[in-house]
Amino acid sequence: MTARKDPALRDLLAAEYVLGTLRGRGRARFRALARYDPQLRGLIAQWEARLVPLAQAAEPIAPPAHLRAALLARIAGAARGARWRESLALWRALAAAGSALALVLAVLLAAAPRPEPPMAMIAVMSDERGAPAMVVSWPPMKRVREPYLRIRVLQEHPVMAPGTAWELWMLPGGDAAPVSLGLIGTDAEQVLKVKPALAGMMEKAWGVAMSVEPAGGSPTGAPTGPVLFKGQCVKIL
Repeated sequence: MTARKDPALRDLLAAEYVLGTLRGRGRARFRALARYDPQLRGLIAQWEARLVPLAQAAEPIAPPAHLRAALLARIAGAARGARWRESLALWRALAAAGSALALVLAVLLAAAPRPEPPMAMIAVMSDERGAPAMVVSWPPMKRVREPYLRIRVLQEHPVMAPGTAWELWMLPGGDAAPVSLGLIGTDAEQVLKVKPALAGMMEKAWGVAMSVEPAGGSPTGAPTGPVLFKGQCVKIL
């Protein structure tokens, strides 16, 4: 069977695509197929949510000391090293360049974002047809200072009607009422800060849903409009 019909093959190809082991013509054909297949893009998003945080959590490995010495020896050059050491002007230029490079690196390191902790939970939300429409994930709430959710909209052209808002809800499960997590937009990638009081509840949530509400959010504290997307939470860490 082809990737258009075989669910197991589609899931396997999506995993290999995210891992980078699907290469060459196979990767190009898979990318072209996913362009017109929303469900296939949903599988890719699920594997990204599982694998990318694990890669970001990996600790960097320091290179061996002999590698640095070998690089310095090749840069200096055995034959020209003696003549270059006699030039004071050259050493001053190298020192100035080294200082400038160190300053640039310091600025870049200070501006670089800190690596995020791996995601602990994920909810793939589907529309009324069962097609994946939005992915919500979050890290272990106890490991972050400011609890947050990561949101990825999978629809190509989501539309929010004028005078309305999208509101995200936590579904505790059972007979418990939905709890508002806040308003979101239509951007493909979003971050939603979570109130500390709700952070502890997120790890026990059954699912997540999104409803259409009046501008500014639900006036009652409960969903009042149609629920567009809904999905069950899955623990991945």
